[in-house]
Amino acid sequence: MEKKNNQNKSFYSRREFVKDLTVLSTGAALGVSPLTSLGQTKSNKTGIVRVWGEPGPYGAVAADAMNEWAASNAPGLQFKIETLGWDSVYVKLMTDMAAKRPANCISVESPIAMQLMAQGLLEPVDDVVKKIGKSRLVDGAMWDYWGAWKGKQYVVPGHHQPHLLVVRMDVINELGLGDPDKWDWNDLLKAAKTISEKKKDMAGISLALGRNLCTDYHFAALMHSAGGRMFDQANQYEVIFDSPATVEALTFIKELQPFMPKAAVSSGFLEVTDSIVTGKAAMAFYWGRPYGRAFEENKEVFKNIESFNHARNPKTGNRSNWNDFQGWCIPKLNNPYVQEVKDALTYYQNSKKWQIRYAHSLVPNVGPVYKDVYTDPEFPKNPIFEAKKKTSMTYYADSLKYSSSTANELLKGINPFAGIVHGRSILAETVQKVVIDNWKPEDAVKWGHKQLEAVRKEHIALIM
Repeated sequence: MEKKNNQNKSFYSRREFVKDLTVLSTGAALGVSPLTSLGQTKSNKTGIVRVWGEPGPYGAVAADAMNEWAASNAPGLQFKIETLGWDSVYVKLMTDMAAKRPANCISVESPIAMQLMAQGLLEPVDDVVKKIGKSRLVDGAMWDYWGAWKGKQYVVPGHHQPHLLVVRMDVINELGLGDPDKWDWNDLLKAAKTISEKKKDMAGISLALGRNLCTDYHFAALMHSAGGRMFDQANQYEVIFDSPATVEALTFIKELQPFMPKAAVSSGFLEVTDSIVTGKAAMAFYWGRPYGRAFEENKEVFKNIESFNHARNPKTGNRSNWNDFQGWCIPKLNNPYVQEVKDALTYYQNSKKWQIRYAHSLVPNVGPVYKDVYTDPEFPKNPIFEAKKKTSMTYYADSLKYSSSTANELLKGINPFAGIVHGRSILAETVQKVVIDNWKPEDAVKWGHKQLEAVRKEHIALIM
């Protein structure tokens, strides 16, 4: 029987949700933001409000929403997006924090948020959460998944984005490989092997194995599926990386490697996306970005790809994904615009118009976080969503019960060490010990365990 990491109810029907809206303000329910009822006041400050965002159009959409607020409430301010590369976010952020010159508003993934909260570098946003409406979150998610520490909320949700198993169903059906939604790891390995043997110039599966964050994410999902973790939150964050489950995950990667593209050992986000969009791989672990790319660049691939929750680990029954709970936080050091950012975020979060534009900017990559967005009649009106509704809702909804990340491993608690591990690529280096240096998985795990012990020792004050 399949075991689930975290159960969630199905999404509200429209009738149920309308009934539930009594807990929200009338303005928020209608997708507008009556500023007087939210206690916002006009600002006479001037200048550029710097907004950091990772690659993707959604950050710019959010900045546009904030500028709409500013036009009426702070005409002297301009919210300006600054896009950072995935693998440069951590170094850039920590450098600017240390120099006490961070951006005024940051879109950040949960591992980094957990570290910044514990370090006392962020402004609490409980007042913003109250104005947004705490009951609006989608079923299967909690506010602390984005960022809470010692009873305070520090991150306002932006979106959630899981990586799932992306599959060329025309290839799967041609080769009679069954239903990917019913696979376990043995079935996935068999499918990758069969495709590589039967389909000329097509890899069975594409994973990132380079020294980068994408590899961290892919490996962490497999480790969590096997039941492994880095730290034990219930026991002073003791390092528990050296375990049979972690060894099992590394062994599985090594078994899959012959059926990946030959350049997988240096691959990251873009290479995995390219392998699917160009038809060079039949399967991949990935977020929703390939759908937009394929829609524009390769209609045949777009027609045939679908995404599924990951294959079950045959021992645990888990099918964990890495779900990036991306949110907005406010650095409090040398930040003259704290209140203005709070008010702009409140406006943007309470506007269904802007929430839908945000989600539509990259379908199905950025999952909306509020129930009322899904029930709005404008939400389904997107050509990619209309063509791939089942896959989109797997990313948006069904995936939530299988969520995990290094920030909240197997949903067992907040991990303030996650950002440091994130920044040092410890998991990716552990993988490379096996796939490049040909270490035994057992030895690579012991090496990784020592690196995590060093992180804990150096930063033990974060958890005290």
